[in-house]
Amino acid sequence: MIKLSGTLLNVYTSNDFTNKETGEIVRGKNKIQLLLEIPLKNGDSRKELIDLSIPSSKVALYKGKENEIVEVDVATVGKAIFYGV
Repeated sequence: MIKLSGTLLNVYTSNDFTNKETGEIVRGKNKIQLLLEIPLKNGDSRKELIDLSIPSSKVALYKGKENEIVEVDVATVGKAIFYGV
């Protein structure tokens, strides 16, 4: 399992959308915004904002924890590149 750790900035639900082929309205996904601090080789760091989709069952884990450091279990879709730090 991979864990991301960062400052939780927001918990929200994205907009609903309509499937153009079927006309079905699909509910927006639950998401969190994390501000990550990425260390650089020269000793500096940079900040990166990411949005992560989360299951409805996990929204309660993050609501009310805005501006706190949280850990999120994540999985990858597609190819991931890993390197040692």
